[in-house]
Amino acid sequence: MTVTTQTLEDLQLKVTQLEAKLAWYEEQFRLSKHQQFGASSERFEGQGVLFNEAETLVEEAADEPEVQQVPAHERKKPVRKTLSDELPRDVVEVDIPDEEKQCDCCGGELKAFGHESSCKLDIVPAQVKVLEIRRLKYACACESGVKTAPVPKMPIPKSISTPGLLAWIITSKYCDALPLYRQEFILKRMGAEISRTTMAEWMIRASNLLLPLYEALCRHLVRQPYIQADETTLQVLKEKDRHPQSKSYMWLYRTGEQLESPIVLYDYQTGRDHQCPLAFLEGFKGFLQCDGHSAYKTLSSKQPDIELVGCMAHARRKFKEALDAHPKKKGDSGQKISRPAQALNMIRQLYAIERRIKYKTTEERYQVRQTESRPIMDKFRRWLEKQKPRILPESKLGKAITYALNQWPYLSRYLGA
Repeated sequence: MTVTTQTLEDLQLKVTQLEAKLAWYEEQFRLSKHQQFGASSERFEGQGVLFNEAETLVEEAADEPEVQQVPAHERKKPVRKTLSDELPRDVVEVDIPDEEKQCDCCGGELKAFGHESSCKLDIVPAQVKVLEIRRLKYACACESGVKTAPVPKMPIPKSISTPGLLAWIITSKYCDALPLYRQEFILKRMGAEISRTTMAEWMIRASNLLLPLYEALCRHLVRQPYIQADETTLQVLKEKDRHPQSKSYMWLYRTGEQLESPIVLYDYQTGRDHQCPLAFLEGFKGFLQCDGHSAYKTLSSKQPDIELVGCMAHARRKFKEALDAHPKKKGDSGQKISRPAQALNMIRQLYAIERRIKYKTTEERYQVRQTESRPIMDKFRRWLEKQKPRILPESKLGKAITYALNQWPYLSRYLGA
């Protein structure tokens, strides 16, 4: 058999393709293994840290460490925060016994002239109590009739719930991530038996009561000059005219943290196209910070008053996935830092600047971004362009680089003119 130059080239191309495919499978395996067993700052650990959470947190530094292999690092000593003056305060006076209130030198009576104070933090556990409502009844001797005090208005009539109980259940579920079945156990432990189905019905009825407040917050939200948006998948098992396997979406909209009273709103939708934000953000004029989803670009074209700003958190997440999928070699300490870690370090520097200027004025933040953030962004852009031709496009790092470059006009927009 005669081996031609063309045959060798075809074989070499096939070998290259197979090597790339093998590298992709190995990367997917490492990423899957990390997601199953490794620590991740991007997701909730759940039962993985149920028993050793205290030990794990003690070992962690107060701030996010730089993604770099170094022989050792200096650990910052945590600073204890002062207790707020707004907290309720009980004063406990500690006195010396009466027999010791005499001077050891002359025997004279000791006089109090001041005190030394130290503050401790205490907590009063939640307490379940029965609110018995007694409506007084009145009658006349002529027996003309009986007058009874009216029933006090409650959020859910003819139920045993009170505003305080509903607020506790809602806060526990939606702020503290306590499912209703866990709340059922907690209430039972406290002496009150309320089924999760009853609490679920209360949540639905309470949401209808809060709907006017939600609509008012929506109107206030779209009047802001800056909004953040994102969406995530959601599975609804028993939805009318839809299969349980159908994919739904929960859209999130929120104001910036600089607002005195930030607003965070959720909008459930069965789809992910531009019609969803188009309807929710009707009348909005300003900056919309979001990821690279095409629906936002379509929204911007239909509402010219909306200017898109990229989300660095989404770009960072892709480099974090690339780092998790990167092969770990034994004895890596002191070795050259990996490419995903290089990208994460530059992003980390940008985050550090934003944390430092978080509460400064708009003009002050602008000036700092020009002098400190812009050089880092320029360096990051050059690094992305340099690495792109060297990395397999289908690899996690390749996709992260492509995403960052495609989103660059939006990612860099926060720097201003």
